[in-house]
Amino acid sequence: MSTTVARSPLYSRIQQFYALTKPRVVSLIVFTAVIGMFLATPGMVPVPILFAATLGIALVAGAAAAVNCLVEQKIDALMTRTQARPLPRGQITPLETLVFAGVVGGIGLALLHQWVNVLTMWLTLATFVGYAIIYTVILKPMTPQNIVIGGASGAMPPVLGWAAVTGDVTPQALTLFLIVFA
Repeated sequence: MSTTVARSPLYSRIQQFYALTKPRVVSLIVFTAVIGMFLATPGMVPVPILFAATLGIALVAGAAAAVNCLVEQKIDALMTRTQARPLPRGQITPLETLVFAGVVGGIGLALLHQWVNVLTMWLTLATFVGYAIIYTVILKPMTPQNIVIGGASGAMPPVLGWAAVTGDVTPQALTLFLIVFA
């Protein structure tokens, strides 16, 4: 007797788009952003801020990951570790990926703008640009120092969390940045 459950085409499609967001990486980004939120306040982080900032940052990070997948699809097709990603397998088109990244990132930025604060939205957008464009498009193909220079984007999540709660980037937030960056 077989216990295999057939997946619907819609479910498979959702899984393919979800894979573009690199959920394991995004979970680390969100984790460090939430840590930044809790370190920024002596009390409890306001639940609406916690929810909106976490979701907004996750969506923009997922959009950045999708852009990374788009830019690196040819390289991904050659590497064993990345060959099964949706773009190299032809499961999702480049245009679909670009639209998906734009919509998901736009929703994330709108959430941050509407429910968190403008500073967090701008910092998150700058982090997106730093990773998806400066690191992925410019630095990665140009220099082996790409990870050092591009690491600034990876060190930003605690600062994003801090800014979400305080509306400011303080020396303490910059210290968190340096801890992650170093």
